[in-house]
Amino acid sequence: MNEQLRKRIQNRLAGERGTVFKDAPFRVTVAYPNTYAVAMASLGFQTVYRLFNAEPDFAAERAFLEDAELAPPGRLVTYESGRYAGDAHVFGISVAFELDLVNVVRLLRAAGLEPLREERDDRDPLVLVGGPLTSSNPWPLAPFADAILIGDGEEMVPRLAEAYRQAESKAEFLDLIEGMPGVFLPDRDAREPHWATAPLDVLPVYSQIVAQQSEFPGVFLIEAERGCPRPCTFCLARTMYGPTRNVPAERVLEVVPEGVAKVGLVGAALSDYPHVKRVGHELLARGIKLSVSSIRADRVDLELAGILREGGLRTFTIASDGPSQRLRDLLKKQITEDHLLRAAEIARDLGFKGYKLYQMIGLPTETDDDISEMIAFTRRVAEITPVALGISPFVPKRHTPHFGDRFAGIKTIEARLKRIQKELRRLRPRVEVRSTSAKWAWIEAVIARGGPEVGLAALRLEDGESFAGWKRALEDVGWHDPLTLPEPEGAALPLVLG
Repeated sequence: MNEQLRKRIQNRLAGERGTVFKDAPFRVTVAYPNTYAVAMASLGFQTVYRLFNAEPDFAAERAFLEDAELAPPGRLVTYESGRYAGDAHVFGISVAFELDLVNVVRLLRAAGLEPLREERDDRDPLVLVGGPLTSSNPWPLAPFADAILIGDGEEMVPRLAEAYRQAESKAEFLDLIEGMPGVFLPDRDAREPHWATAPLDVLPVYSQIVAQQSEFPGVFLIEAERGCPRPCTFCLARTMYGPTRNVPAERVLEVVPEGVAKVGLVGAALSDYPHVKRVGHELLARGIKLSVSSIRADRVDLELAGILREGGLRTFTIASDGPSQRLRDLLKKQITEDHLLRAAEIARDLGFKGYKLYQMIGLPTETDDDISEMIAFTRRVAEITPVALGISPFVPKRHTPHFGDRFAGIKTIEARLKRIQKELRRLRPRVEVRSTSAKWAWIEAVIARGGPEVGLAALRLEDGESFAGWKRALEDVGWHDPLTLPEPEGAALPLVLG
């Protein structure tokens, strides 16, 4: 092993608590197509690691694409034992983000495996792919996976482990799992299965490993609720995670181990979790700091904000999502300017350092008037407290009412971003504008509603991903999006570019 990589792994392991070191007949690699820090902040990734290690005869070890830069080609290693990641019976990949599609290809190559399913045989490990992207759109992953897992791992992993024990070949294993809830076999199934949904009595899920080099350093994560009761039309939480399941406060509190300094509560809308204040007060009474993944402006009050402030939160983060009230109503966001301004006042009064406000632009029916309203509203917020305005282009997703809506267009989004930045520039440092790329949002939209051909396009990009490269690769595989808006007349870009 490369000495630099060996030291990196040793250093990270030294900062972990809860790592499982286990020897068993069936070796599982749980791999993440991104960095160690991002992976260790993923409860889904950690849960699959714990579930496989809880199974008799199975030992799961972790591998991360990030380490391929320090490993010889095809020789990515696992953290627990240092074995080659591809030397496994099961090779599992957890994919959270559309733009990690290319990284799935890179990860398989780094582990010494052929990316395409059709080019692997019984000598290769079984490749299972799960994670949020499979619930949103599994089809671009279809060329690479032997089986795609859609839904809750708590429901699937024990069944998969039992089927693997019984099977004498890869084909027999696939026969045994065919038709199981959440199991999608891309070479056999013409449509996606019903998603696997875990019952409340197996929740909550929580960190197996507390890692100091995570995106949330030293934080013990607990999913206090799964699903979302809100009707927001753009969000996948309500459809991906099934009915809302609120974990009783007692069960949340009892999984917190001794010695934990900070707990992060995870959920689609934590301020709707009925026990959030009780859990917060009890953790603070134990001397444990607290953070939450999401707070809605219409649920913020002084008590909840005070708990978060005492728990160590320094910046208040709220999602407006729509640049105008008309568009927030269209999205069924159920918040108003008054809610957002009241949250800003609470942030100011309790001494928070700042106020992060997330917005989307490029929404269906959006006009310049909507952008004008957002600019004027941001000025009002800045009079109350400093504000960091995070702006993302709207990306239509499958399984939402917006799946058939068109991507607004790169030029349109870039023009609106330029206008927002120009008109708010004079308010610095009270207003800071941060935006994501319109071009990469278009790529995300392509993957979010694409088919297997988009995966084949990603296969062409493993040695050099770029926006221009994506365009060429998509043209090469014959991809075309009929839902992309044409650019304004006179634009040099062809229709397919959004």
